[in-house]
Amino acid sequence: MNINLNTISMVENKLYIVSQNRDYFLSHSREYITLKNSSVKKISKNIKKDNSIINIFLYDDDKNKLYGYYKIDFNNKKQLDENYTNISISDNYERRRGIYYQLEDKYSDFSVYEIDNKTFSKLKDRLIVLNDNISQTFFSCSIENNIFKYQAIETYPSLYVVEYEKRFDDKAYESIYKEYIRLLKYSNSENNSIERYIELGSYLMNMLIPEKDFREHLLDGFRIVYLHLDNGTYSIPWDILSYDGKFISENIIFSYTNASNMLYHNKRSNNAKIKMAVISIPNDDIVYDKDEIDIILSLQNNIKNIEIDLYRKEHSYFEFIKILESYDIVHIITHGYKDGIKLSEDYILNSVTALENPPKVIFINACNMEEIDNKLTKSLLSSGVGTVISGIGSLGDGMYMDFINSFYNNLLHKHARINTAQAYYFAYVEVREFYKGFIRYRFNGVPVYV
Repeated sequence: MNINLNTISMVENKLYIVSQNRDYFLSHSREYITLKNSSVKKISKNIKKDNSIINIFLYDDDKNKLYGYYKIDFNNKKQLDENYTNISISDNYERRRGIYYQLEDKYSDFSVYEIDNKTFSKLKDRLIVLNDNISQTFFSCSIENNIFKYQAIETYPSLYVVEYEKRFDDKAYESIYKEYIRLLKYSNSENNSIERYIELGSYLMNMLIPEKDFREHLLDGFRIVYLHLDNGTYSIPWDILSYDGKFISENIIFSYTNASNMLYHNKRSNNAKIKMAVISIPNDDIVYDKDEIDIILSLQNNIKNIEIDLYRKEHSYFEFIKILESYDIVHIITHGYKDGIKLSEDYILNSVTALENPPKVIFINACNMEEIDNKLTKSLLSSGVGTVISGIGSLGDGMYMDFINSFYNNLLHKHARINTAQAYYFAYVEVREFYKGFIRYRFNGVPVYV
């Protein structure tokens, strides 16, 4: 069966999707790609003779997967007949795996569709993250007697240890933290006060990681930084650290792993179906929970074999634990407070004990999960959950549906295999422009596959 394959190319701020038969391309010489003459003429109009190399992606229209990137040379082409032309292509074999990408419309073979540079850049970033080995840095820090200490150990791509200590200016940090908390109390403040967040993040960066070489090394490619924090450093808003006018979260996932087992191993059997539960605690002032539920339930239409059960009611502790132990993924919609999440009108859950059969992934869509008195995320990691996604500050009701939708569509896409860290980052890339680069969710734990 033939697979429709599309090509995305960049030509002096012009980006195109050009349909291509992937089976034909893979079964013939990879030195050339075949395009329709009309498509070649359309793209050639925007090419200068001294700039004939074009970066392209290949798109599988049936599987909604994007591959690449490749390069084609418009100065090295040969017309086959009155309809088609062969153009020289260099195959980038480092980019073998494809990402999930959904076109709005289906296109016939060799049709042309133009996209913008921002879309191209986002797709390229996601492909690089998917195909490259993820750099990992273990970052342990503490504050004792007004001395801030940290030790960073990197395991890939190199092995090194960095140690540092300096006096911690408690008064300066207190003023930064108070302003951060003030902003965080307002839902959607990241859109209205983004420059202030970046300013605060820059001050923090100067306080915590002043060494320029280490900063630049951290930001050299995508990486996960596993944080091991004491009580004094856990409340530091690592999420807003910024450098050179940008949040460093554009290159880094901070994983809050101080309570998790880094040697994660899930003992669940490899069932034919992924089992997912949605726990939604009814609240009069959460009006968009139905929309969130609908988004998740709709996943069954276009992703891998999955079975989703909905529990839209108040829960006791034992009911809650039973659900956690029965599913691979659990999505929770409720109110979050300084000391836990609401399970019923008279019960706030602060932590869980050991789980006999913990889920692989838990997504807690609730406010204030970053509070130091809220032990739930830590206890879930300690109980064997691989990844916990949790909310920060005051989450606007219905504000982050696009992030949730993108996270699950990437993680569970039936023709792609990516882990939770990659799915989290892909979702962030999708929405960072709208939320100005700061998203109110944290990645906790280790990357796992479902």
